[in-house]
Amino acid sequence: MLHDKRLKAREVGKHALSVSRVKILYDKVTLSRYSTLYFFLAVTGCIILVIVQAQAYAINAEGASAVSSFVAAQGVNSSVGMSFLREGSVILCKRGFPGQSDAKCSMLIHQPHAMHVRDTLLEERADIDFPQCAISLMWLHDVLQDASREDLVTLVYHLWLFSLSVVTVLNESLPHLFAGLLARALAMGWSSFRVKGNINLRETYYHVIADGDCQGFDPMGSWWDQNKIGAIVGLVSNVITLVAIAGLSHKLYKVYASQTFTRVGASKEIHRVYLLVLVFSVSLQLAGFFTMAQTALWIGKISFGAIRRVAFHFNIYLAGLVLTATLEIPWLVLGWISVRREAKGLFLLFSLCSLALLVMASALFASPLYRFVLTEWSFFATISGAAYGLLVLTSILAVICRFQFGKGLAHFLRVTSDLEGADFTPAYFSKGDERDEKDFKAEIAEIPTLSYNDGQAPLSYQHQVSRISLFFASNKETIKMSSAPDMYRSAMEDKEAAPIIVNPLGRTSSKSSRASSQILPPLSIDNNAPSVLRAAAEKMTAAEPAPPPRAALKSTTVTRGPGLPRRPSDGKRPSDGKPGGNYF
Repeated sequence: MLHDKRLKAREVGKHALSVSRVKILYDKVTLSRYSTLYFFLAVTGCIILVIVQAQAYAINAEGASAVSSFVAAQGVNSSVGMSFLREGSVILCKRGFPGQSDAKCSMLIHQPHAMHVRDTLLEERADIDFPQCAISLMWLHDVLQDASREDLVTLVYHLWLFSLSVVTVLNESLPHLFAGLLARALAMGWSSFRVKGNINLRETYYHVIADGDCQGFDPMGSWWDQNKIGAIVGLVSNVITLVAIAGLSHKLYKVYASQTFTRVGASKEIHRVYLLVLVFSVSLQLAGFFTMAQTALWIGKISFGAIRRVAFHFNIYLAGLVLTATLEIPWLVLGWISVRREAKGLFLLFSLCSLALLVMASALFASPLYRFVLTEWSFFATISGAAYGLLVLTSILAVICRFQFGKGLAHFLRVTSDLEGADFTPAYFSKGDERDEKDFKAEIAEIPTLSYNDGQAPLSYQHQVSRISLFFASNKETIKMSSAPDMYRSAMEDKEAAPIIVNPLGRTSSKSSRASSQILPPLSIDNNAPSVLRAAAEKMTAAEPAPPPRAALKSTTVTRGPGLPRRPSDGKRPSDGKPGGNYF
């Protein structure tokens, strides 16, 4: 029974936590109309681009299947070797790959200086050598397989971009905002490169089937038109999404920037460290995605591509890739948590994972096969270069963040998280403009002043007081007045006002201490003060008894009130002629 109650309480707690997180997300999304538009545009853009990319994947998979079926129908397999497309020329290698010293390769089709695509292609001719035609098109199957892998990675990339947008809204993070914009620009750039690449690939294909052993036979049919339309739709969708996101990012930047510098509750040092942590978080997320993408592409290439037959160290490659994939998730989690919580032990584990990832990524460049794939596959080269650069950048930023431990960021983030979970809205103040600043100064100038004098010469020093003081007499109404330096100086001028009783404001548990009071020199209202404040002061001082003679004042020993600072002259007859006692 007790166990069931604990489980039920735990489920209730998890449900409350999930509801609280959803409410926090809702509050962040509805912070302003720009944040709302940004979020819903990110959702809409993600859905559209995922659909477009899925369509592109289906088209490329269909093309790869068509080539594979044609090659298999002619009885051609990998035993004849591998064909590669290098700078428009088709090369067949029976051993190794181009660039190796011991490779055995021959030229099948040489690219001329100018390629001319025929307007009409023959569907079939009696003198076509179909096996040789199939061998000359083996490279196309690998290219379209690589394109399908690119489509899958790009599809996941758009989903990851949406998660980056969610993190941007949740953290109100300017670094994530900029990173999301640059990441979308990268997606748009790659889609435009894809359109251009498809055009070049189509021209090369027509050149191969026209001038090679295919004798104009086209096994792909109208597939190229579908591929062209899909690439153009993807480019247009990326351009529209980028333009819309860029416009909203500009508006959202103003909102987040103003709140970053106007939020109450953290010092400039905390904000500086927090900004550094946000930059580290962006780099960590980018490095995590690109490293995972590189790992997935490389595993797919050497495991299922034609290059598998020349991967002589396949087991070593596979072991390194599996280890990289295994370390990725813990590396991301440790990096995110250790820096924000300033956990030194977790940061040490994160550093070890970073070192292992850097060593394995660097070791790959020593492989001739890896370098060959980098030169032949532009998309993979882009992903690999970005992954390695971001991995190095993340490691450097992590070290910089480690030197910021102990400056209060962990406590600030913990308190902020607790307050958000408790439905607390953070406070902000407005910067205002020049006109508001002038109005504020005018209002300050209109505050009335109080004159104060004890019969002595004007004091030659000033007291800087930053609080509002409450002065009240026994059984009288309370007067609130500012204790600014100008008011303190003006309080030294009047010599005729009667004294009032000022009860000390310190905390105490003693009734006798609370009953004690301090007789201070007289207070009076300046002639420039408002009538209401002057009337209140006159009402307070009217019922007070006449002040004792000055000599009696100077010889009286006064008990220090609780909560008031002690002066060296407290309780003693002063030697300089000034009355003893406590002042504040």
